[in-house]
Amino acid sequence: MIGVIIFLLGVSIGSFINAAVFRVREGESLVKSRSKCRTCEVPIGAKDLVPVLSYLRLKGRCRNCKSVISWQYPVVEMVMGILFVVAFFHADTLLIFARDAIFLSYLVILFVYDLRYMLILDKFTIPAMIIAILLNLWIGIVPPIAMMLGGLALAAFFHLQYVLSKGAWVGGGDIRMGALMGFMLGLGYGLVALFIAYIFGALVGVGLIVMKKADRKTPIPFGTFLAVATAIVLFIGPELVSSYLSLFP
Repeated sequence: MIGVIIFLLGVSIGSFINAAVFRVREGESLVKSRSKCRTCEVPIGAKDLVPVLSYLRLKGRCRNCKSVISWQYPVVEMVMGILFVVAFFHADTLLIFARDAIFLSYLVILFVYDLRYMLILDKFTIPAMIIAILLNLWIGIVPPIAMMLGGLALAAFFHLQYVLSKGAWVGGGDIRMGALMGFMLGLGYGLVALFIAYIFGALVGVGLIVMKKADRKTPIPFGTFLAVATAIVLFIGPELVSSYLSLFP
């Protein structure tokens, strides 16, 4: 029963994330604005705002204009529900679960926004950094020195690339994303997440080139890989490090 409750909580957060992505993009208020069809702009009634179920009942189309509703809505809602359940059963305490749930919420919104718009916004990363620092200092899982060094080192890593390439390789958002990863995970695990992100990015990039859906100059939303890698390490960082070290007896 508790798993169902946690899943529904995650789905609800996913619904908020969807609204936040579109409203921030269009400069709308997260609090005052009403949900509306992105095509006909008719406000959506309460019966059509039930996460996942409303999408299925409407068969993925607006009740008013019949335009296609983005797949993003049910996918993000379901993914958040699953992530919350995994985080709940992975955490040793409710406090750690709360921390991880907040971290995952920010990582998902950064993933979705970068995937859709190729941007990592400061209005997401900066609050997330502050919250990550405060929560880790409070709970004490990540040593303060490791946390601060992680944020500074990963930010410096992306900043160096930004300077050397004059902004061609990475953007300013990647610098802040690197800092966020370090503040969430600490230096050691932050570097592990960085390594995983580059592996994923390389595999996807090569795959797209092989399928002739991209070339070497095609921009890739690297923030998506950073977000996924951070979430993976958040869950199984110690296991990954142990498995890697076991290769060198």
